[in-house]
Amino acid sequence: MIKNILNFFDHTYKSINYYAFDNVDPQLIRYFKTEYGQDWQSALTDHLYKKQDSNDKKAA
Repeated sequence: MIKNILNFFDHTYKSINYYAFDNVDPQLIRYFKTEYGQDWQSALTDHLYKKQDSNDKKAA
């Protein structure tokens, strides 16, 4: 029972935070590492979120 609950939370967390950067262009990651330094992950996540949000607005 506890294992099922933990699996649920793990799956939910991964689906919310699916920006594991596996599906992101390596050149884009390199750019963000160069431009933002240690804060590159949050900057890239913000960029991807805004890109997805604008795509959602265009589709609506």
